[in-house]
Amino acid sequence: MSLSKKGYLVLFVGILLLISSIFFTTNWSITSWLVLFIVSLLFCTVGIIMLIVHLVKQIKLEKQNK
Repeated sequence: MSLSKKGYLVLFVGILLLISSIFFTTNWSITSWLVLFIVSLLFCTVGIIMLIVHLVKQIKLEKQNK
């Protein structure tokens, strides 16, 4: 089984934003840091949901083929 490449891409972007919000935003205001942090968490969440939905679809398809 292979999972969705879009899900991996969205999750990867979210992880990169999360890493940048933690390590590279030392001089930012709390508001801009919080916005970047929340956006990165949203990207990670959407990526994980996309991967889970794709996995469930593949499992259902595999059960139908058997």
